[in-house]
Amino acid sequence: MKLRTSLFAATAAALLATAAQAQVLGTITASSTNVKVGEPVTITANIDVINANYCGFVVGFGDGTFKDAVSDVSTPVPLVVTRTYDKPGSYHVTLGGKNVQNHPNCGGPERAVDITVTGAAKAAAPAAPAKPGDVCEKPWKLSGKFNAKTGAFTCAAKPGTALPAAKPECKGDLSYFENTKKGQFGCKL
Repeated sequence: MKLRTSLFAATAAALLATAAQAQVLGTITASSTNVKVGEPVTITANIDVINANYCGFVVGFGDGTFKDAVSDVSTPVPLVVTRTYDKPGSYHVTLGGKNVQNHPNCGGPERAVDITVTGAAKAAAPAAPAKPGDVCEKPWKLSGKFNAKTGAFTCAAKPGTALPAAKPECKGDLSYFENTKKGQFGCKL
């Protein structure tokens, strides 16, 4: 009986130590909680990083669509996604833990923000498609190829180079990322 109690105590201590080092869901925010149909809203999902562990999470946009993501050394948080809604209504946008690839789910309770979509957005002039030379401001340069079909790209400069004041707006299912250690930012799937 004494051996069983000791084994249980050791297992419980190990689990508590592991839980204390896990990443947990942080906040989820929206650039505006009241938008018009077709008007972009930026959603930012944060993970509280503890001891550089990693985890998986999912953002639910409240319209039946989701975006799986991970937080690790090569994919730092926050996850920043620009979203537009094509119908008026109230959208309950959520951030929850989820096993993604081989990343265990982030811990903590689900987080949420509500977005109300009304009317129709003002008609904007159609934007000219981005050209590879137009996506990166100097001293940043395009790293790899610009994906004209999806709009995905990566800009690179020497590590420590100040990021541009205005972050690029990522279209559709693309999400903004930045990695100051590698000197990179851009939009990716």
